[in-house]
Amino acid sequence: MPANNPEFAIYSNVIQQVMKGEEQLPSLPAITLRIRKALANPLTSHNQLANLLMQDPSLAALIMKTANSAIYKTVAQAKTLNDAVRLLGREIIDQIVMSHSVKSLFVMKSAGLKRLFILSWQRQAVKTAICILLTQATQFKPTFQPVTGCFLSEIGTLAVLSAFNDKPMEPTQEDYIALCKSYSKSLGLILIKKWQLDEVYIDMIRNAGNWSMPQAPSISALEIINLALYHSLVIFSHADDLPPLRALPAFQNLPQKYQQLDDFGLLQLISKHEDAIAEYIDTLR
Repeated sequence: MPANNPEFAIYSNVIQQVMKGEEQLPSLPAITLRIRKALANPLTSHNQLANLLMQDPSLAALIMKTANSAIYKTVAQAKTLNDAVRLLGREIIDQIVMSHSVKSLFVMKSAGLKRLFILSWQRQAVKTAICILLTQATQFKPTFQPVTGCFLSEIGTLAVLSAFNDKPMEPTQEDYIALCKSYSKSLGLILIKKWQLDEVYIDMIRNAGNWSMPQAPSISALEIINLALYHSLVIFSHADDLPPLRALPAFQNLPQKYQQLDDFGLLQLISKHEDAIAEYIDTLR
């Protein structure tokens, strides 16, 4: 409990009440379910997907912008939504759909909650951008798994905020961080089950931030997520209680050419792509 804050117990009680009543947490929009079903069907053509995506103009615009961003750069430019679907591929489209849908679900009503949401969303965007770069560099397959898992590992932090949308009180930034440490994983697991997503993401949520996980035989989706989380914590929180990057099992599983560190002890792979990361964050605003 944060020091000298008698209201923290009240905040905790709000979160606990939400956890007891699953119906208080949002469901995925119907259009998201239709799009994800179409993406999972190998018989769905690019043109059919594009037509379905156009039913959500803001999502279609986001996909076009992402297809032409530096982080997903290709030799060709996407001039139409059909081009964007073809160039990005179903796995990346699915990740973009989830990101867009989740942001639309957690709309904060007060200025204070909006400010905390922006801080959380920016850190989430940084972490996801780093995860994309690491997934590309390691050529991890399936490509969607670490990126989607990275994004979903933060949904509990958004659910913590949404619990206060209709309440007269709202947490300070210090209280919000403390509430996330206590409840975000549990809320994230509830949402994964409520949305009937792949159970592989349950393990990712549970072990995100576990720096002492045994080293996998080869780099895993969870290890990529933890590398991205590590960097986002240093960049955003200036965390000084983290183990050295070289000590992480995930670091040892990186290809040797990507193990070079910059002057801040972080991966050169990340610092060399600061502009692409910044552009990706701007894309998600």
